[in-house]
Amino acid sequence: MALVANFDATLCRRVIAVTGLGGTTDHITVERATAPYVQWTPVRGWSAQPVIATAVTSFDYEFPEGVAYKYRVRQFNAAGTQTALTDYSVAAAAFDEVWLKVPAAPFLNQPVIVADRSEIINRSRAGLLDIVGRTDPVHVGGVRSSLGYELRLLTLTAAAERDMEYTLATGDVIFLHLPAAQETIPGGHFSVGDVSRESTLRLSPRRVWTLPLQKVAVPGPEVIGSAYTISSAIFEYATISDMMADNATIADLLQRTGTPAEVIVP
Repeated sequence: MALVANFDATLCRRVIAVTGLGGTTDHITVERATAPYVQWTPVRGWSAQPVIATAVTSFDYEFPEGVAYKYRVRQFNAAGTQTALTDYSVAAAAFDEVWLKVPAAPFLNQPVIVADRSEIINRSRAGLLDIVGRTDPVHVGGVRSSLGYELRLLTLTAAAERDMEYTLATGDVIFLHLPAAQETIPGGHFSVGDVSRESTLRLSPRRVWTLPLQKVAVPGPEVIGSAYTISSAIFEYATISDMMADNATIADLLQRTGTPAEVIVP
């Protein structure tokens, strides 16, 4: 068995090809870990990928940036029994821009321009109970909430404004994927609150977006979307004949990338 991990800059993802799987392998799972390789995280969507001719190819959109790490491949037969486990070291992949990603809809992934951020707040969950006859209240509390802040992004054109609007219209959890050199804003998985935007000048196409972010638990590995969907094909092609003329195989079709406008359902 062999594993090759390449970097695709179009959607900021690792393209992982696993070949030479056992003849009885029905499906595989893939996990990743950085040194010291103690905590292994499932790579999103891999258990759903079919094994074709002892090989499977899929993607990792949440890889660690700028550091070498390992993938762990587990093979399972049709009965669900693990038949093999192999670790692979992969070289670091680096990028320079901040990426806003949607794990449930990766065709919406896009680099963004960070204009500013607010103060960072870890909200208290504590309550103070006033007791009759006592001067001092009783503290009832627990672990603080995750961090939250307002992220301000800049779009430069009307087209970029539309794409951002469509991306945020999904209402899904977003993933801020940061380059190693970016240390001024927190990254990770966030819920986005009420979004606002304003022009930099009255007639300027530039918009400053304010995104209220609250850090949330990482969505489970079963939350996975495709970079190209049935909606993508309907949006792009007028007829099936047009689609077949443009793509020799289904594999060619699935190499395409959808557009943010697909999010809007009239």
